[in-house]
Amino acid sequence: MSESNYREMYVSEALEHVEMMNQTLLKLEEKPSDRGFLDEIFRSAHTIKGMASTMGYDETRELCKNIENIFDNIRNGADKLTHHLTSAIFTSVDLLQRLISDEKLKVDLTPYLKKLENPEEDVEGIESREDTASTASVSTTIRVKMTDLDSLVNLVGELLISKMRLEQTIQNESLDEVKTVLQEVSRLITDLQYQSMNIRLVPLDQVFSRFSRTVRDTSQKLAKKVNLEMNASGIELDRSVLDSITDPLLHILRNCVDHGLEFPDERIKNGKSETGTIKLTAARKGENIVISIADDGHGINEERVKAKAVENGLITADEAEKMSHDDAIQLIRSAGLSTAKEVTDVSGRGVGMDVVISQVEAQGGIVKITSQKGQGTTIVLSLPLSLSIIRGLLIVVAGQRFVLPVSSIVSTLQISPKDVFSLHGTDVIKVQGKIVPLIKLDILLEMDVIKQDDEDLTIVVVEQEGKQRGFVIDSFERNQDIVIKKLDKSDSSDLFSNATILPDGKVALVMDPSLLIN
Repeated sequence: MSESNYREMYVSEALEHVEMMNQTLLKLEEKPSDRGFLDEIFRSAHTIKGMASTMGYDETRELCKNIENIFDNIRNGADKLTHHLTSAIFTSVDLLQRLISDEKLKVDLTPYLKKLENPEEDVEGIESREDTASTASVSTTIRVKMTDLDSLVNLVGELLISKMRLEQTIQNESLDEVKTVLQEVSRLITDLQYQSMNIRLVPLDQVFSRFSRTVRDTSQKLAKKVNLEMNASGIELDRSVLDSITDPLLHILRNCVDHGLEFPDERIKNGKSETGTIKLTAARKGENIVISIADDGHGINEERVKAKAVENGLITADEAEKMSHDDAIQLIRSAGLSTAKEVTDVSGRGVGMDVVISQVEAQGGIVKITSQKGQGTTIVLSLPLSLSIIRGLLIVVAGQRFVLPVSSIVSTLQISPKDVFSLHGTDVIKVQGKIVPLIKLDILLEMDVIKQDDEDLTIVVVEQEGKQRGFVIDSFERNQDIVIKKLDKSDSSDLFSNATILPDGKVALVMDPSLLIN
């Protein structure tokens, strides 16, 4: 095995032990005398020390040795786990993660070891977690259950047998048998697709478990009391989707602690418990997963948001006065809009929220924000379970076929041109009592208009950011599974980044409704 392969195995296993140390240390802080937790952290530090020694990583080995000694002393009764010592160990575990992820990193261990020996002292030369957050690396490996691999190998074997049978049958020109074998091949390919997609799935708990540490550190830094409740419902998500939403979720959670929840004295004054609650939950809804982050804080200050939007030139004072509560809340999606009275190094509700939303939408997701004054804020992320295969509606625009993701479609309808009317210079229709603006895709995409003015209109109603739009198309063909193919940078555009190959061998571009609307 090459050195790079050994390194990859080392990083993957060592980072798992670091994560275990983080989670167990959080539990140990609640139950300092739990011998099981002490043993678990000791074993993880000991294991990383051994692996680092084998790989020749002396700094990692030395740091682990010191962490190991501390827990050995605690187990033997020679030392006690205090709040200050816990924070010092967390700092060392953060450094450990950085050393494992970056083999070229050189750090002076002296201040870190001194902090472990004297946790109550202020020691210079230690970087904060926020300063080093950007060094966290995304793992390129994934753990796969042996049963899944065995099933995949068996399916490939069966597929090979069916292929040989099909070749033999074609030579014998037995058409009835060809149909039978084709049905069998079709079934095997469907099973193979399902099994291969399963291998990419990772438990959502793996990401959720990291957030306890973030909320703990942020709340202590801000002198707030926070209880984080998490429920991943045993859901598994495509690895690429999971990696892409980790940063947005971290940003939202920091915002909840920093600007969503009140200080203990303010909460008591308002008749609430001094401890604020953040609920992070996940549930499956059709082909999507819905992640909800809700706090019981003071909610988003609607008037302050509108005032800031006017100050930034996003809306006029007249528009702000007429704006509904829901529309005002959605203003925090705007780039650079922050309602914070002062800048903090933790977060700023509004600052970066546009980046959070764009990251989620880049994965085919939707973000919904609701807030009630004095009761709290809820942010809901709706994401596809997988990015490799989606359900899509095949549509025709100016004689060309495109694909629209079914996850964004509300309904399809056919109406007479007489049902279209103008509102503020925009063509709109009424659907179930709602005003829905129309977007003519042939005009938007600068294609030749084929449809006559007196013909009935075929419309696909989509929903983005809680608002509906009607895409005017020529017709739609069918709903089918779509295998996503990423376009090269040279082939992609501002509106299209994915395509698919249709059963007839032709290529169809995959539309992103949010890009078309924006």
